[in-house]
Amino acid sequence: MKKTPLLYTTLLAALATLLFSCKTEKPSIVDPQNNQSKALSGQVQITQTPLAASDFVNSVGVNVHLRFPIYKSRFDDVVYPSLKTLGIKNIRDAVPYHAFIPSADTDLIKNRFIKLYEELGIKVSYLLDSRKVVDSLNLRDDAAYLSIFKNSARLRQTIQHLEGFNEPDLTINSWYPNGWDTLTYKIQKALYTRAHAMPELAGIRIVNTSLVTYWSLPSKPNKVAAISPSISNYCDYINFHTYDSGSSNWKMFPGTYFDLTKGFFPPIQNGKPFMITEIGYENARNYNLPTSAEYNANAYHYLSELSSGKYYSVLFMEQLKRGAVKTYAYELMDQNSNDPNNSENNFGLIHTDGSVKPAFTAIKNTIDLLKDVSGSITLAPLTYTVAGDTTNLRTLLFQKNTGSYYLALWQGQPAGVNYDFKNFQDLPDDVQNISITFPHSFSVVKTYQPLSSVNAITTSTHISTLALGVPDQLLIVELQP
Repeated sequence: MKKTPLLYTTLLAALATLLFSCKTEKPSIVDPQNNQSKALSGQVQITQTPLAASDFVNSVGVNVHLRFPIYKSRFDDVVYPSLKTLGIKNIRDAVPYHAFIPSADTDLIKNRFIKLYEELGIKVSYLLDSRKVVDSLNLRDDAAYLSIFKNSARLRQTIQHLEGFNEPDLTINSWYPNGWDTLTYKIQKALYTRAHAMPELAGIRIVNTSLVTYWSLPSKPNKVAAISPSISNYCDYINFHTYDSGSSNWKMFPGTYFDLTKGFFPPIQNGKPFMITEIGYENARNYNLPTSAEYNANAYHYLSELSSGKYYSVLFMEQLKRGAVKTYAYELMDQNSNDPNNSENNFGLIHTDGSVKPAFTAIKNTIDLLKDVSGSITLAPLTYTVAGDTTNLRTLLFQKNTGSYYLALWQGQPAGVNYDFKNFQDLPDDVQNISITFPHSFSVVKTYQPLSSVNAITTSTHISTLALGVPDQLLIVELQP
């Protein structure tokens, strides 16, 4: 799962105007799907149908690399306790097939996946990333690696999904540039066909290969999408890697890259639901410096840990609004926090020594606030009126089994852009002041900023109107009946 900078400057330059037009559109509140809003005099009335709070928690995942040396050596004292504290239930890692891992580690890695499931309830989206899959007919055309799940019921129970080859247009393309597309197609078809033929894997959903260049331009045609029948016939979920990066500060805002490239989704998606299996930010201070001779404007740029934390506080909300079934942060732990020159070593939510970054805190606290006991819930629409500075205000509404609502609010673009990467500066928080009026009073109303704490910052009782300052990070309002 090696990260490669987004070098496709032609595409980004051609699409840059899309977001600029979004930044200058008429100020308005930006609502989730299936909601209704109407402008009143100086205010906006919104009717929202909530998502179950558990829907958010179930959508959040993180990439790990249990076979990598740092993950292997720090599993007991860093990886396991960090995942336990984070509260996440979805991870993504490679299939632990014996040909892909040193033989001495195969049982160790398998047992660690089992431990994570049996003790923490964490399931795995197992992907392919070994060149051996490409070079072996038995693995490529017959998916023989799935045999690892055949005789181990305990390992099978860890499966969340089975996923095709990781970023083949970067990996397989570098090995076999003249045939990478057909090789990718064969691997995906074999995975889907073999998995569906194994009784032991009945009901397991298959995720498509994670194409990075899923767009199609004359200079970079989407060769995989052109193969018939469509590769989407051999998966249940489409798979995108939509890292937000590029030549301007606004391109770092969560969901920007998705919006710039979503017009190219249909040929590969064909109506299937989708996941974002890699997305995140790097904190390598000396990587791709704007002052260096090798500077690449459209590659990754350093963000401060505070900036990354603010963006991560809303990242999963942004992807959920766009329809992502699951979104996997890249990645849990820095591979080497002491190497500020290498972006790949600094994508973690925690440092190599186990100390947490603000991003970890934001995700953990949001999960703590929205996790819910299992049970049926009847979701009830909520109507409310927002007045004040509603310019590109972002919202999502959740509801728990108790009937309590959780209204998430945050700034969209441009106010939500929080870092100037060329000058290495965190930008001031331009709070948007609003008031919300509900049709009836709530017994208890609390507000939270998960980046700072899981504890409420304000508590009110028996109120129907609430004044808020919406910051450049996630704000959650709890409304108890």
